[in-house]
Amino acid sequence: MFAELDETIRQLLIQRSNIDSGEVDIAFQMPTRQWAAGISRPTINLYLFEIRENTELRNPNLWVVRRGPDNTAIKSRAEVRMDLTYKVTAFANTVEDEHRLLARALVTFLKNPLIPDEVMHSSLAGEEIPTEVASTSPNQGLAEYWGAMSNDARPSLDYRVTTRIDLSQEIEVGLALTSRLISRQVEGPTATGHVEVSPLRIGGKLHRTGDPDAGIASARLTLVERGLDTTTDSLGRFIFSGVPAGTYTVSVQSPDIYEEIRTTLQVPGQNYDIAI
Repeated sequence: MFAELDETIRQLLIQRSNIDSGEVDIAFQMPTRQWAAGISRPTINLYLFEIRENTELRNPNLWVVRRGPDNTAIKSRAEVRMDLTYKVTAFANTVEDEHRLLARALVTFLKNPLIPDEVMHSSLAGEEIPTEVASTSPNQGLAEYWGAMSNDARPSLDYRVTTRIDLSQEIEVGLALTSRLISRQVEGPTATGHVEVSPLRIGGKLHRTGDPDAGIASARLTLVERGLDTTTDSLGRFIFSGVPAGTYTVSVQSPDIYEEIRTTLQVPGQNYDIAI
């Protein structure tokens, strides 16, 4: 949900601020000194630093009952409204450019108290998302904030977005997380350096060859070298957790096939789907 909202805000700034995404980056990073030192282009950064329930919009009823087919009643949890607050900062080579970028973002946010439908991520289509530029006192924790980032204080604004969370929606798709690379210098005349990739949680889909939509359910997948087993869900999706970098053999067994099928999987990789 947060990633989809980030992309929506990115499109709002690009389309409504007339920002050339080829010249200006829009990031959602923790604005530490180390990160800022690696910026190569002017950047508007939105750091999500606070997540709170909007209690003013809280439904007093824990459950919502609606009429279903054949005069039945469907009971579901009431949705929750959450306030997500971003710290918006501009980074550029000159203070003047930083001020221009920050002013452009400010005007865009003020002109669009509701996020327009045309910039919505597809998963948020039709949702009403109100926003506001939240005001904070200059002395209200800003020194502590920038101190925690080990960075120099700079002008910023708080952008608050109110979105809903549907508690009746099931979480079906597993997470595929970005790998974390750790690089360190190896001492010695023949040293070439060393890179480690932390174990990953990977997810993909088992489907028929030539038809990615034809997922294969209830299949057993085994990561042979690690001895890890998993079973595909009703749509053919699967997850393996704690997988170090490397090339692996995947054993596939399913009631739909007569014999075991083996294939290879490269971790990290761009896509973990398996076609049989």
